[in-house]
Amino acid sequence: MSKPPHSHFDTSALPREHQFAAWRDAVNVLFDTRSAAPRSHGFRASVNAYLCGEAGLGMISAQAQHYDRSRSKLGRDGIDVYVLQYYLEGSCAQRDGASGTATRPGDLFIVDAAQPLATSTSDSRFLSLVVPRRLLAPQLRSPDELSMRLLRGDAPMVSLLRDHLCALYRTAGQLSAAEAQAVIPGTLQLAAAAINCEVTEANATAVKESLFASICRHIQQNLADLSLTPEGVAVQFGVSRATLYRLFEREGGFFNYVRLQRLRQCHAILADRSQTHRSVAEIAQTYGFSDASNFARAYRRASGMSPRETRMLALEGRAATLPFVQHKDWRTWVMQMR
Repeated sequence: MSKPPHSHFDTSALPREHQFAAWRDAVNVLFDTRSAAPRSHGFRASVNAYLCGEAGLGMISAQAQHYDRSRSKLGRDGIDVYVLQYYLEGSCAQRDGASGTATRPGDLFIVDAAQPLATSTSDSRFLSLVVPRRLLAPQLRSPDELSMRLLRGDAPMVSLLRDHLCALYRTAGQLSAAEAQAVIPGTLQLAAAAINCEVTEANATAVKESLFASICRHIQQNLADLSLTPEGVAVQFGVSRATLYRLFEREGGFFNYVRLQRLRQCHAILADRSQTHRSVAEIAQTYGFSDASNFARAYRRASGMSPRETRMLALEGRAATLPFVQHKDWRTWVMQMR
C-alpha cells in the first residue's frame, strides 16, 4: 500500500550559524523572511508535511520572524495557492495591521499567494494547509478578498475545520495515498463553509460528517465523565439536541453510541495484562455501569464473551490483541438497509 508522500525538515541538526539560512532557503518557495533575533543566536524551525492528493498539510514550528511576499516576487514565481494557517501556539499579524488583529491560539490566518503579504510572527507552531487556487476558489464567495484575513477560532465552522485538519494530520501517515487523496474534496468543502461563514447545499454533507467526527472524538476523550449528556455535548458544539440526535441515528442513537464506546473501553482495559490489578467491578463503575449483572449482560451482548472470560485470556497472555466484536442490534441493521 503506497503512502502519501512525506517530508521532514529541521534546522536543529545544523550549526547555529547556518540554521536561519537553511530555513530562509526552504521557505523562499513562497516567502522572503527575516529573523526577529540575531542570526548568531541560531534559529529553530521544523516542518513535518504530507502531500494528500494535490494539497499539502504540515505542522510548522519556528522562532519569531517577518514574512514578506512582494509584488515582484509574485511576478517572478507565479505561484497561485491559498495557505490556511491554524496558529496553535504563538501568533501572527499583519505588520501594518491595526492593534488587536493578531491571531490567538486556534485562530485561522489565510494567505493568498496571489496577493502581497507582510506579516510578523512570534515563536509559533501552526498547522498549514496549502491548496491550489483552482481547487478552492470556485467554492468561495469572494476568492480574491482573503489576503491576510483572520478568522477567530471560536467560530463554530472555524473550530470544526481546525479539528478536522488536526485529525487528518495525526492520521495522514497511516492512510494510503488513495485514502489521503479521497479525503481532500470533503476537506475543501468544509474549508469553504468556514471561510464563507455559511453552510450551503454543496458543502452540507462534508460539514455534517466533520461535525459527527468531532463529536465522536469528544465523546471518546470523555468516556469516564459520567455527566456526559446530549444537552452538554449539544452546547459544546453549538447544535440543537435534535440535530445531535439526527447525527447519531445511524449508530442506534446517542445513548447507544456512548454506551458501546464505554463497553469498548472496558474491553480494552480487561484485555490489557498490565491492568489485571483492577477489578471488573471497578472498571465497570468507572464507565458508568454500577450494576454488575447489567454490565455483564451488556458486555456479553457487545463482545461475545463475559468480562471474566476476557480477564482470564488477559492473564494467560492471549487477550492483548483480542478484537471487540460488536453485535449491533436490529435497529442498526434496519437503518443500514438501503
